[in-house]
Amino acid sequence: MKMYFYKAVMGITFGFLSSACIAEPVFAIKATIYKLESKITIDSKIDETLKNLQPIHQPQLLANLNKSALIEIGDGEQLTALEVKTNEQGSFYNASMKLKEKVDSDWQSITSFMPNIPNGQTVYFSRTFTDSVWVIKLTGKRYESIALGQASFK
Repeated sequence: MKMYFYKAVMGITFGFLSSACIAEPVFAIKATIYKLESKITIDSKIDETLKNLQPIHQPQLLANLNKSALIEIGDGEQLTALEVKTNEQGSFYNASMKLKEKVDSDWQSITSFMPNIPNGQTVYFSRTFTDSVWVIKLTGKRYESIALGQASFK
């Protein structure tokens, strides 16, 4: 009887381990958002400029390859979203900034669109408000599993 119990436990354990080993690639998306006074201009040394500032928000998420992921930023009055979508292999991603219309709940694209950004490359978006400018630093990177993608957020 013990032998059957141990075989059953080993079979169940092996089943869990084998399904856990089948990893599905994911795309880890990290955004760091800075709020600047509207009169500040940013030159080509953007990373140096942002090092002296504290981010106001740092959203992170995992996305399936070839699927859209949306990061919402702001509040009801100043709502913006970044949409990121990779290609099937995760070798590049497209990023676009969207604004939410107050009339309905659909997202409407604005002119900020960056196509074919190489895997791992950082890009910058800016969003101007009445009293400030938000600079959004966006990075996307392909990982072989959800666990590796989650570990990259630490």
